[in-house]
Amino acid sequence: MSSLAAQSHGLSAWIGPWRQRLWRRAPEDAGSITLHHSRIYILPTRRGLALLGTAATMLLTSLNYSLSLGFAVTFLVIGIGASALLHTYRNLSGIEVRPLTAGATFAGGTLPFVLSLTGGSGIRRGFILQASEDQTQRFDVPASTALSVTLHRAAAVRGRLALGRVTLSSDYPVGLWRAWAYVHFPLDGIVYPAPEPSPPPLPIGAEGHHALIAAAGDDTDLAGLRDYQQGDPLQRIAWKSVARGAGWHTKQFEGAGGGGPVTLTWDALPAGMSCEARIARLTAWVLAAERAARPFALRLPGCSFPVGQGREQRRLALTALALLPGEEA
Repeated sequence: MSSLAAQSHGLSAWIGPWRQRLWRRAPEDAGSITLHHSRIYILPTRRGLALLGTAATMLLTSLNYSLSLGFAVTFLVIGIGASALLHTYRNLSGIEVRPLTAGATFAGGTLPFVLSLTGGSGIRRGFILQASEDQTQRFDVPASTALSVTLHRAAAVRGRLALGRVTLSSDYPVGLWRAWAYVHFPLDGIVYPAPEPSPPPLPIGAEGHHALIAAAGDDTDLAGLRDYQQGDPLQRIAWKSVARGAGWHTKQFEGAGGGGPVTLTWDALPAGMSCEARIARLTAWVLAAERAARPFALRLPGCSFPVGQGREQRRLALTALALLPGEEA
């Protein structure tokens, strides 16, 4: 048995690098990747197979009946196919692919990933970029300019979501051949937990203020704008920005906001709540504290965040909630 196990291990060790080289199953492409012949695959499309079949039929007919004109037309068709193969390969060869950013979203949404493609001095046409069957993007790569392409992956559950293996393909110029290459970057984004649909009000703060009490003077200093999120109060929407066509944004204010600091604690939730229910409620409270411009602290199993406010505090809190183990109770 030990001999068989050793042979199996040796075979796996020999096959593994070849599988990685051929199929790019593991995310080992660090930094930018330039596509060359060792990474490019090419096969005929249905149209190409029909052309090859037609050329073979013409060749057999010309041989059978000794048709000189038939030979000329046959070799012309074969030459067109060979020329199309070369152009399809050259259209993909030399493309540089670079990972840029991975976004964040809530469970049930879509997570954006951004890649950059550069084609050199000439324009490259007819590309299809696909990631894990979720979505495809069709585009041309302009000459001497980096093109940013965004792919979206469905985010069903909280946690980290990897981009996975990406397939870049093209059948330009005439659709007789399809050339493709795989790239697999270690790029992942964060899927935040879905908030509880109808959470109770925020806990009472340390100073005895309730979340629904409006601040009298602390909201006078405008800290900036952030992207509008569903549920933001109408009075905080930057209507001037909307009127200028700059998109929907929500005003953020400095100061304590409505009711002063609040501490959101995992252990203070009802004992009968499941792990996911606790995470959903704390997520809803983090969003509610941000909308109310209230500084908050977050205490979770294994980690805690001091009192803070703003986009970075929100990001840190939601990321910690997203990465909590599911078996915690």
